[in-house]
Amino acid sequence: MSTRLFGTDGVRGTPGEPPLDERTLARLGAAVVRMHSGAGDSVQVLIGRDTRESGKWITAQLARGIESEAGSVTDGGLLSTPAVAFLTRDGEFDAGIVVSASHNPFRDNGIKVVTGDGEKADDDLEARIAAVVTDETWAVPDTPVPSVEPIAFSESYIAHTSRILNGVTVPADLRIAIDCANGATSQLAPAVLRGLGLDPIVLHDRPDGRNINLDCGSTHPERLARAVVERGCRLGAAFDGDGDRVVFVDHRGAVVNGDAVLLIAARRLAAAGRLPGEAVVATVMSNIGLEHALRADGIAVHRCSVGDRLVWAEMNRRGIALGGEQSGHTIFADHLATGDGLATTLVIVRAVIETGRELADLAADLVPLPQVLVNVRVRQRIALAKLLEVSRLIKKAERDLVGKGRVLVRYSGTEPLLRIMIEGPDQEAIQRLAETIAARVRVDLGEGAS
Repeated sequence: MSTRLFGTDGVRGTPGEPPLDERTLARLGAAVVRMHSGAGDSVQVLIGRDTRESGKWITAQLARGIESEAGSVTDGGLLSTPAVAFLTRDGEFDAGIVVSASHNPFRDNGIKVVTGDGEKADDDLEARIAAVVTDETWAVPDTPVPSVEPIAFSESYIAHTSRILNGVTVPADLRIAIDCANGATSQLAPAVLRGLGLDPIVLHDRPDGRNINLDCGSTHPERLARAVVERGCRLGAAFDGDGDRVVFVDHRGAVVNGDAVLLIAARRLAAAGRLPGEAVVATVMSNIGLEHALRADGIAVHRCSVGDRLVWAEMNRRGIALGGEQSGHTIFADHLATGDGLATTLVIVRAVIETGRELADLAADLVPLPQVLVNVRVRQRIALAKLLEVSRLIKKAERDLVGKGRVLVRYSGTEPLLRIMIEGPDQEAIQRLAETIAARVRVDLGEGAS
């Protein structure tokens, strides 16, 4: 069994195949319990999942492993990642597991481990779990898969999240649209918004096990944009499959990404005296325009690697209250230790209400440097330093943009992709640079390369 189990955001793969085969899943469930050995009482584990057709089967395999170590399983049924994080933290649970592949197609699935503090497992915990899973000196007994009935409970998470709008009167004419990606927020998000006095136009809230993220949600906001314009909405919010990220659309149908959300949220928190250190955390993928806009307000940007758990780690290390990713993960330390698309939506709605300004206006001070992102599907991962021609082209691009932009080339942690991101003053020039690098990558690493 490969010792490589966890990626940027948990375990990802094809259900039925390693690392999401029956044996590995059962061992993973058992390993989560073993991490809490010595706690005394039975280890309580909450499992929540998104709407993929493979979710129930994966939950059952995890449950077999958990119960083999005398752990206790609570099947939370359909729950967003932030809901699992909150319920694990504030409930009687020692650990949580999210069964989801986030924004990936339905054929994929994945596992995210959540600690009793409501935090995604860090590198150390993931390594210790992986070591147990890959240890061939033990085995999960070949026992029948237990029957675990789902329990519908999210009221406490709803109450916690809804408090974001405390003290705010929602105008009767505040029309918004939401895209639930046929995922974990399909029932949750409309219920929360309606409970707060909003009457959202709801798209893609009819999951069938296979339509999660299918031409919808945060990675495909086009239909949401049309609905916002056609229905005269002031804004729209598109969630991903597990509900931990959101991408917005303004009243004109223009996409407003996580960088703009960070800018808006940082300014609001700073004005309220709730931004300690006058700083935020962003990843290496955030546009340098975010730094320029926040610097004008005296707010610093600390960067980290991609992944909202790494954003949280940096926030925690520095005592920072706000962080996020361009892709739509935004973390508010006073809410949860993970991204929460629904909470972020309420923060933006509150900003629109309290300022009386449109989302487009609030985001206008973010002037992004032209940016190109090219994803190349690869058959394997080889250290870029070993790819001499690719390395030469990257260094050339860096020389061409010195003092004017930046080049970032990295493997995706969740998909077999090499991501080539280039920022610079000239859109056409950086496009050429990115495509030149991508063409060479396809020769050396592309799925058709030999």
